[in-house]
Amino acid sequence: MTLTNVGAVDLRNYFLFWKDVIALTGSSEMTIRRAIARGDFPPQVKLFGNRGRVGFRKADIHLWCEGGWSAEGNT
Repeated sequence: MTLTNVGAVDLRNYFLFWKDVIALTGSSEMTIRRAIARGDFPPQVKLFGNRGRVGFRKADIHLWCEGGWSAEGNT
């Protein structure tokens, strides 16, 4: 196993990607983007600077699904 593969495995332990979030929530990408803009959904995190890859913190998405996430950080 190379260092690159190890990094990819570890990354998936902490972040979810668009297809994962769409499947988990049952919402479309556009609906999620509108909710992010309103502050009703956890925002994306840039993972590799300006390379375009973003993810969502896994813990934030699970809290949102359970109704415990808030933009202020109070659960």
